[in-house]
Amino acid sequence: ADQVYYRLNTTTSQPVTISVSPDLSLVDTYNDANQTNLQPLPAENVSIGNGGALTVAAGTAVSDPLEVTFSADGLAPGTYLLPLALQTDADVAEGQALYYGITVRKFDKNIYQDGYESWEIPLDTDWNTIFYLNTSEVQAHYADYVALETIQKDEFKTTKQASLGNIIVLRIAQVDYDTASQRVIFAPTSDLFYTLEHSDKYIAQMKDKGRKISVCIEGAGKGVGFCNMTDAQIADFVSQVKSFVDTYDLDGVNLWDRGSGYGKEGMPAMNTTSYPKLIKSMRETLGEERLLTVVDHEEPTEYFWDTEATGGIAVGDYIDYAWHGYVSQNEPIEFCDPYNPSSMFPQVHPRKAIAGLDKNRYGTVNVPFYTDGSDLAQDMTMELWMMNTIMWGLERSNNIIVFDNLDITCCK
Repeated sequence: ADQVYYRLNTTTSQPVTISVSPDLSLVDTYNDANQTNLQPLPAENVSIGNGGALTVAAGTAVSDPLEVTFSADGLAPGTYLLPLALQTDADVAEGQALYYGITVRKFDKNIYQDGYESWEIPLDTDWNTIFYLNTSEVQAHYADYVALETIQKDEFKTTKQASLGNIIVLRIAQVDYDTASQRVIFAPTSDLFYTLEHSDKYIAQMKDKGRKISVCIEGAGKGVGFCNMTDAQIADFVSQVKSFVDTYDLDGVNLWDRGSGYGKEGMPAMNTTSYPKLIKSMRETLGEERLLTVVDHEEPTEYFWDTEATGGIAVGDYIDYAWHGYVSQNEPIEFCDPYNPSSMFPQVHPRKAIAGLDKNRYGTVNVPFYTDGSDLAQDMTMELWMMNTIMWGLERSNNIIVFDNLDITCCK
């Protein structure tokens, strides 16, 4: 579905009504002008709300939104063209049309093929695996090809095959700042935009299989971040994120306050109420149906256990999951469990449990994808690495595993 608006060049002194309706006679004209061979989307496969009427009220220049809904019922895979013609008695829309290109795909299953044999590998339900993916470095659909195979060690028989990646977190979107207007701006990179604009190639097949697609928001070094926004900036920023999530049909938002550059001259100091307010506003705006996750990392989240510091907001009441952000390609895998301070494995970065968040929703392990040739990737007998892994397996309280920055080498 999509929402259509109509905007006049200036405000109107009287109401203007524009009718919107499919005009399939424009398909041939479009194909001739653009040297394409698109097929028309049948009129029965589109539904236009409000009887196809857009109204610009007197004293305004923009109409209320009109919802256009598409259906793939009865259509073969391919790309279809839908021209929507605009008409009005006032002639303001004379000859204008809006063109939609509609791509119909086959439903994509988790199919593994070896020679002439093929079989379906379902999305894993025993583990809740989260993959971060930097769209500036890796094509997003690589996350679709990571799977787990369990083999019985004595008979060498496969006992389980499962596709991993329940939640795919796309990077990079940042917290930018316009000095002149003092506006905090939600700023996705061009690579993230490109990936989402071509979701039929990079995203849709992952969603077919039940994967949830989230966007990660982090700092841009401008001295502003989740911890020093005003209430007005929070409301504006959350509105921008909501528009982005709705436009690209994303399943959630991941907040990771790193690289914000706090302490820059002329910028507000960090405080302990801004971030909790942002989280609460984000949940209320996104609704319960979308995922809201937080990375517990350093000073921005270290006080989330203390509801007095957060202004009475129990952050855990407003998020689905949290996990620690202590992950590096230059260090062994780190395990961090704020719910078990007497853990047998060393906790290099001890944290406190987030108020309102039970231990089943906190990821205690964040796994780096080590680069080729890394000693940490090759030396599987490293004492600290192995001991931490064993202790985590004995003590783990949930099935969450986070993988940082999925690398193409893992998919070769």
